[in-house]
Amino acid sequence: MASLTKGFEHFDSKLFSTISQQNDYQNIFLSSTSIALALSMCTVGARHETLQQMLQVLEVSSEEELIHMVEQIMQMFSYANSSKLSTNQSANDLSLQNRRSAIESNFTPFQLKLVNHLYTQKGYIIREKYLNLIQKSFQSDIKLEDFENESAYVVGKINTWIEEQTNKQICDILSTKDVTSDTRLVLINCIYFKGEWQDKFQQTNTNKNADFYHANGVTSKIELMHKKESYHYIENRDLHVQIAHLPYKSSDPSLKFIFTVVLPYEGIELDKVEQKLMSTPKLKQQVLNIENAPLTELLLYLPKFKLETKYELKDILISLGMKDAFSEQKADFRGIFSKVNDENRIWINKVIHKTFLIVNENGTEATAAGVVMLRRYGSAFNSRSTQIEFKANRPFLFFIHEIQHNVVLFSGKFVSPSAPNN
Repeated sequence: MASLTKGFEHFDSKLFSTISQQNDYQNIFLSSTSIALALSMCTVGARHETLQQMLQVLEVSSEEELIHMVEQIMQMFSYANSSKLSTNQSANDLSLQNRRSAIESNFTPFQLKLVNHLYTQKGYIIREKYLNLIQKSFQSDIKLEDFENESAYVVGKINTWIEEQTNKQICDILSTKDVTSDTRLVLINCIYFKGEWQDKFQQTNTNKNADFYHANGVTSKIELMHKKESYHYIENRDLHVQIAHLPYKSSDPSLKFIFTVVLPYEGIELDKVEQKLMSTPKLKQQVLNIENAPLTELLLYLPKFKLETKYELKDILISLGMKDAFSEQKADFRGIFSKVNDENRIWINKVIHKTFLIVNENGTEATAAGVVMLRRYGSAFNSRSTQIEFKANRPFLFFIHEIQHNVVLFSGKFVSPSAPNN
C-alpha cells in the first residue's frame, strides 16, 4: 500500500536529520506528523512565495495535494475511533462521531487521539474559506481569545487544554514569553498513543543492572527487558543492521501498530546508519515494511526507558527553506484573516514541539504536541530461520507506525540511558 503521508515521511527524514545533527549524543524523539499538521494549518492560509516555500519544505507539490493528505490522515484517526463504536449505532450518529475534532479511542488495548485546535485574537475576522477548511479538513475547533489584554490567562488555558489531550504527560509547553499581546493566532496539534505489546515482557525477566554500551566507549547501567518470542525480523547487509518489528495488541485487523527497532551490528556507528537511512526514502520505506520481514524466533532484549524532549523549530525550518513565513516583512498569510495590510501583517513567531515517551514491559505511551504561533508585524536484505539474539544494549533508531495505512506517528533515536534530552 502506498503511504498516505509520503510527503510527510520525506519531511520527517529532513527534520529528524537536522535535529539530530544539532543534538550530538542526545536522545531524539519527535512526531513529524504532529509538526506537519500544525504547519499545514498555516500553509493553507499562506499565499505567493510564503506558500511555495512551506509546500517545498513539507515536500508537497500543491495546496490541493496537502489538503488531500491531511484529510486522509484525519480519516485514519477517525476510523481508529469509529471502528470501535457499537454496531447498532445509527449511520447518522457514526457520521457525527467521525466529525468530532477530538478523535479518540478510549478502549483497550490501545488508545489513539489526534486533535487540532486554533486560538485566534478576538476582533480579527477570519476568512470564511479558511474557517471552513480548518473545520472540515483538519476537524479543528476554533476559540476566540484576548491575547492583547489577557495573554497570561490564555497561556494557562492553552497549557491546560494540551495537558488534557496528552493524558497530562505534556505540561507547560507555553510560557508567558511565548504568547504576548502581539500574538494573533496559535495553532496546535496533539497526538497521543498508548499501546500494549501483543506479547508483554515479564518483569521478572528484566535485568535491572544490565550494561549499555555508548558510541564513545563508555558503559552505563540500564534496565533491559527480555523475551523469547517470534517477531517479524530481517537484516540489511548494506546498512549493517538488524530490524525487529514489535506489534501492539489490536482487536481490529485493519489497524496494526508496530514498534520498529533498527539496531546496528556491533562496531557499526549509528550516525552512519541514520544518515544513509534518512537520505534514502525508498530504503526507509523498505526498512519499515513488515512484509519484507518473516517471522523469526528472537532472543529479544530491549531497554526500559523514558524520554521527554522539547524543540523550538524556527531556525531549523528556516534552514530547510521556510524563510518568508518567519519574516516580519515578507510573510504573506492573507488567506487567514480579512483586511490584512502592512500595519497588521502576521508572521510565524515560534514553532514549539514537545514529546513524551515511556517504553516498559506492558507497552508504550507516546505523545506529542506541536504549536505554531503567529504574531502581527508591528539494499540487500537477509533473513534467517534459526533463533537469533537481538540485543539493544547499544544505540538504536526506533519508529512507531501504523502499517495498514502506512502512517509514521513517531520517530526516535536512543543513544544513552543517561543522555540529556533536548
